[in-house]
Amino acid sequence: MTAKVAIRLEAETLFAAFRAAGAQPVEADILQPAETLLDLYGEDIRARAYVTADPLRGEMMLRPDFTLPVVQAHMAHGADPARYCYMGEVFRKQDTTGPRASEYLQVGFELFDRAAPEAADAQVFALFARLLAPL
Repeated sequence: MTAKVAIRLEAETLFAAFRAAGAQPVEADILQPAETLLDLYGEDIRARAYVTADPLRGEMMLRPDFTLPVVQAHMAHGADPARYCYMGEVFRKQDTTGPRASEYLQVGFELFDRAAPEAADAQVFALFARLLAPL
């Protein structure tokens, strides 16, 4: 089994556990509007992102992470509390050759709860501690 296959299998296991914990999956386009990402992250993201020009949609970036799509999903649905999970490739330019790839698989879980943010954080940490504990 290649390293990439092993990583995907582990990510799929985590993603299934996040769904079992009540998270709604967020699907996100690989090409994201640059303007929105620049508003969120500032111009610093431009140096680390892969940027392209689309004749119809303007400047676009390969998805640098899932933060923006998850927040947009949360704002669109308005549920509180809300649980989301995601899995997919993200892309970041690297300044040096090192252990971090320019394209890698990101899997995650987010919990939004305005009424009890500390309890929400504790739930997220407990879930990750359980899932990542050695067998």
